[in-house]
Amino acid sequence: MRVRVRIMAPLYFGLDSVDQISLDLNLEDGSTVEDVMNILNTIHPGFKDKVIKNGKVLDMHDILVNGRSIDFLDGLRTRLKDGDSILVVSPFGG
Repeated sequence: MRVRVRIMAPLYFGLDSVDQISLDLNLEDGSTVEDVMNILNTIHPGFKDKVIKNGKVLDMHDILVNGRSIDFLDGLRTRLKDGDSILVVSPFGG
């Protein structure tokens, strides 16, 4: 299955890009949000630690699947399906 992943404000996460990062990933059926985070951590070492601690998304950060926060789904265990869109969001200040 294929999913699209976008990382907003990648400089905040220490990634070398000003614009959002967007990539398509081919995953095995039954893959979860945590699987995606592990893949992103392979591509961008240390990324996962800037978003997740002790198995939970850090305060003020969010991961959305098809526009819904994983807090209202099954957290990092949220199962993905073909065509899903995952968005990793850094904290926003006002």
